[in-house]
Amino acid sequence: MTCDEKMPLVHALADGELDVVHAREIEAHIASCADCAGSFAEIMALKQKLASPALRMRAPAGLAERIMEALPAPAAVEMPLAHPRRVRQGWWRATGSSSVNGSSSTSSWRLRAQGAFAGGAGAFALAACLAFFVMRADTGNEIARSLVDGHLRSLAGEHLFDVQSTDQHTVKPWFAGKLDVTPPVPDLALKGFTLVGGRIDYVEGRAAAVVVYRRRTHVINLFVWPGTNLAPPAIELSGYMLRHWTRDGLTFWAVSDIAGSELGEFVAAYQSAT
Repeated sequence: MTCDEKMPLVHALADGELDVVHAREIEAHIASCADCAGSFAEIMALKQKLASPALRMRAPAGLAERIMEALPAPAAVEMPLAHPRRVRQGWWRATGSSSVNGSSSTSSWRLRAQGAFAGGAGAFALAACLAFFVMRADTGNEIARSLVDGHLRSLAGEHLFDVQSTDQHTVKPWFAGKLDVTPPVPDLALKGFTLVGGRIDYVEGRAAAVVVYRRRTHVINLFVWPGTNLAPPAIELSGYMLRHWTRDGLTFWAVSDIAGSELGEFVAAYQSAT
C-alpha cells in the first residue's frame, strides 16, 4: 500500500479504531515513513487541542433558577362553566367556543400556554443540566478507556517493553532524553511487585512513559506524563482496575487486571518508595 492508501488507516489509528494487528502494522509504517509520521503527529496534536477543557461548554450557575424567574407568573382565572349539552364535546370546544364568554376563554388559553411554556422551559433546563453532567462523566472516562486500550495492546502484541530489565538503574536511565519526563522507577520486589521493564506509549495524543511491573502472572502498566488532570482516584472499566494520582507535577495511572485491593497495595508501595 502507498502512503496515500494508508492515510485513512493513520487517521483510524489516531482515533483508536484499529484492531491490534492493523494497529501494529500502521505503527511500524509510521516509524519508517517521515511523511506519515508527521501527519500522525499533526492529527494527535489537533486531538489534544480539541480535548482541552477550555473548549467545553459549562452551564452557568443558577441557569435554571434564572429561567424560572424570568417567566411571567400565571394569573388566577375563573374558569367558565361549560353548557351542559357541550360537556361531552371535549375541553377544547367548551373553552374555545365563541358562544362562551370570550375574555374568559382567552384567559384560559393564556393560562394553559403559560403553564405549558413554564413546564417546557423547566424540562429543557433540566435536560440541559443532565446532558451536561453526562458529557462530563463520559469525558472523564475517555482517558480511562484509552489507558485500558493501551494496556490490552501491550499484552496482545509485542510492545510490552522497549527496555526489558529488572534493574531500576537500567530502566530509569533509558527514559532520559526520550521524553519530557523521567519517571521514578523504584524496586518493589520486596513488596511483591517485580520490575520487568519500560516503554513509551501514547495516551490521547500525548507521549507517556510506562513502567512495567508484574504481580505473579499479572502485568501492571504504570503510565506517567507531565502535568496534572482531575480524575477519580479509582476506576473499574471493562474488568480492569485503574488507580490515578498526581505528584510533583506528574500524572500517574496504574492499570491492571489484579484485584483493586492489590492494585491499591502497589500504589501505596510505589508512593512510599518515591
